[in-house]
Amino acid sequence: MSIDRKRTETIFGLICELVASGQAEFRPGDICTLLRDRNQPMGAWMVRREFSKLEDEGLIAVDPASGAWHCTGQAAKPDSDAA
Repeated sequence: MSIDRKRTETIFGLICELVASGQAEFRPGDICTLLRDRNQPMGAWMVRREFSKLEDEGLIAVDPASGAWHCTGQAAKPDSDAA
């Protein structure tokens, strides 16, 4: 698995944790906070880039009016073979 793919899966895993805890909407800053808390800091621009990848895969979507993101309901995690 490529480093880029691992990063994408890590971000999606954190998104799934937020959603499982009851947070229906999220922003890149929410993920940055979780990463900092786990001593894995990542810049907001990098997290936002991963959001775009996940959006392209149909896993998350943004509400243009609020700028908040949400899961699309697709249950499967990103395919680890895709790059």
